[in-house]
Amino acid sequence: MKKTVPIIICLLITYLATAIAQNVAYNFTNKVTFTKSGNGHISKFIGMLPLPISNLYQDIANLTYSGGEEIVEGRYGNHVLMADRSDFPGSQYVMSSSFAIHPIPVKVDVSNITSIPDYDPNSEPCRLHLGNRREYIVTSNPYIVETGDKLWKQSKDVLDYARRCYEHVAKNFRYINGSWRTLSQILKEGGGECGDFSTLVVNLLRYKGIPSRHNICLRLNGGYHVWVDFYIEDYGWIPLDAQYKNANPNGDYFGVYDGACIIVAQDFCYDISEEYPVDILQAYSYWNWYDSGQCSISGKHEFYKTEVATGVESLSISPAADAYNLQGMKVSSEYKGIVISNGKKIYLQSK
Repeated sequence: MKKTVPIIICLLITYLATAIAQNVAYNFTNKVTFTKSGNGHISKFIGMLPLPISNLYQDIANLTYSGGEEIVEGRYGNHVLMADRSDFPGSQYVMSSSFAIHPIPVKVDVSNITSIPDYDPNSEPCRLHLGNRREYIVTSNPYIVETGDKLWKQSKDVLDYARRCYEHVAKNFRYINGSWRTLSQILKEGGGECGDFSTLVVNLLRYKGIPSRHNICLRLNGGYHVWVDFYIEDYGWIPLDAQYKNANPNGDYFGVYDGACIIVAQDFCYDISEEYPVDILQAYSYWNWYDSGQCSISGKHEFYKTEVATGVESLSISPAADAYNLQGMKVSSEYKGIVISNGKKIYLQSK
């Protein structure tokens, strides 16, 4: 039996605050081409490709796919295209999805959050986005404990602590090329890529009981990215990006998401199958077994914009009916941000 898992590389991309137009939707294709080398017979092949879904930061429409079956993983509800085959047809096998995406940039004015209630331990964010995750989230790590306690003593509330965690990680760790690292590897090497900066922040937040998660992405202009959001009770999710802050210390990326990504998964260590555990699914994962001869499988990941989408409703509009923010408070047409109107999520731009 031979098991193969690809190395996913997360690239450093410069922050582009105005690169994504809020009223534009795009058609994208995301695919992986698996190629067989050698004369061996493959007796079983498992392939996985993440499928984007609509959430606070994006709306996905017109999703089509080929080369597998759409499944919903059991922990977070991430969607995955999965191929489970008893053979490998020919020399190549393609898994692909196409969709329209409307990115939703977010900028949270955290100064408006003046009262922070206690967390409800039965809420979905607390149930899903707290606790440890294998070697990545280890909140009992001595560095996390010592640093978390120090920052907590300096903080006036949960929001202040979250900002201090973001600033601490950005200032004290350096960008290093390479694949996803475990927490111990990040601390030993003194840094990592955007996913590793996110891992540090999530560890510090979860150590103090603050729900937080990785947003695992493909970038609209090419490459990969990961950033964090954390949850405030009765308000909602707040984005931050410690790696952007590291790259540009004078910038402020707390409460800001630029809308430059396609989120393909949130959090990690997915509940897809006990037999095929997946820690992180950003591009693709695969396994193969062969029962005769010698062979190997390689994967090539591609994602690209095909055109500006048409026939996709713009969500950056002023609501015709009453609108409410994520706290359930009615807002006026001068409000700017994510609101609920007529049962739909929209991004409201101030006039």
